[in-house]
Amino acid sequence: MDRYKIVVADSSETSRKKIKGILAKRGYKVYEASDGAGAIRLTRSTKPDLVLIDTNIWGISSYDAAEIIEKDNLATVVFITSNPNKAFIDTIKNMSLFAYITKPIKPEQLYQIIDFALFNSSKIKNLQSRVEKLETKLSGRKLIDRAKGIIMEKFDMTENEAYKFLRKKSMDNCKPMEEVAKEIINND
Repeated sequence: MDRYKIVVADSSETSRKKIKGILAKRGYKVYEASDGAGAIRLTRSTKPDLVLIDTNIWGISSYDAAEIIEKDNLATVVFITSNPNKAFIDTIKNMSLFAYITKPIKPEQLYQIIDFALFNSSKIKNLQSRVEKLETKLSGRKLIDRAKGIIMEKFDMTENEAYKFLRKKSMDNCKPMEEVAKEIINND
């Protein structure tokens, strides 16, 4: 567990120290912030895996801080609250929140929620990475198809012949097919 870094943002020093002690026993590297702006700064500088934010934190609201952390893709956020009322639930519905924990914090409950949040965050990051790779691949495929169309029209070739022409040009110039396709499109 020592590979995971966690920021604990709570205005109550007693609460922060208690949570830090619980997490340290599990081997997490823990950083502390006493206000919302400090939580954001600390998250930017330490690049933690998880940020635990108390909903009653001083300064910038916990929701605004969490929104900045989420939008900038800095870390996974878990709220700490003593009152998960309807307003709280309605607010977090629009966020990419994986979980929240209620006070008083029990060590086993905290460990379970952290494990759950980290596991799901990891799954989502992997899926996002796969989507980005597929989008890049699709973009490259579109370039190649467009270049094939240009080659087919210019040289009166079949689609298969245009593809072979493009592939050969790519190998002859030691460039990826997408790059050769861009050049063909730009020179048309």
